[in-house]
Amino acid sequence: MNDVGRLSATVGQFCQFIESLSAQALTEQDWGPKEVLAHLVYHHELYVRLAEVHLLHESMAPPAGRFRDLNAAAVTASRGVSPAALTRRLRKANRRLVGICRLHDPEKIVIEIKTGAKLRTLRELVREAEAHIRNHLRALRKGLCEEKM
Repeated sequence: MNDVGRLSATVGQFCQFIESLSAQALTEQDWGPKEVLAHLVYHHELYVRLAEVHLLHESMAPPAGRFRDLNAAAVTASRGVSPAALTRRLRKANRRLVGICRLHDPEKIVIEIKTGAKLRTLRELVREAEAHIRNHLRALRKGLCEEKM
């Protein structure tokens, strides 16, 4: 399986996991499944915007600040948004990201995901995003299993 195939499979698994959770498990908290989902949606949508701006030969200042603060802002912005709406957004952003990778050479799309961050090719970013989502999924599954014990 290629990079975008792995990313799409992992996004699908993550969304299915979220959709399998009870309403109680998805209640808003400091850093629970819904907040992790919101964080992933924020980053995936950001990657799409940055790649699209690059392809249009336009400029866009990447977000500034610490990842912790950017994640907190993403969680705050998700308050009141349903998990179903967030999974739809994650799937949509992933389709757009995969489409960009299939239509353009992801080695030639270079992105700065936040001010001062190292530059990444879209290929590198796809690999990192897949691992990031997979690791969050693993941690959420483990955390929920520990709660049941």
